Amino acid sequence: MAKVNNKEVKAQCNHMNDAWVEGAPNVEFNGISQADFAAAIADAAQDDQEIADMEAKLQMRRDVRDGKYFAINQQRSRVGQGVAGNPAYGDDSPLYGAMGFVRKSVRASGLTRKKKALKS
Repeated sequence: MAKVNNKEVKAQCNHMNDAWVEGAPNVEFNGISQADFAAAIADAAQDDQEIADMEAKLQMRRDVRDGKYFAINQQRSRVGQGVAGNPAYGDDSPLYGAMGFVRKSVRASGLTRKKKALKS
């Protein structure tokens, strides 16, 4: 099925229907009455409304999910701090590294020294 610009078609059909109502409401064109045309527009508008409702519901569901992941991320951070602060494990333990954190012995110092360019 060919892709169409729904907003543009909707605007054009509403414009055409308004003119049809004003100019010749009882005349059929190519076997299509104005009432049938208006009903088709209303049917499509109902689908638009159902889709908008579903999208709003989906967005609300995504917001709920995102809130849960935010809370889980905070718990993850607290667990990591707990492992790092536990005397039996600490921030250099294999468990700390296995959990995805950078072990203290592997961590880079962050100090960099730039080399001076040689002059020719």
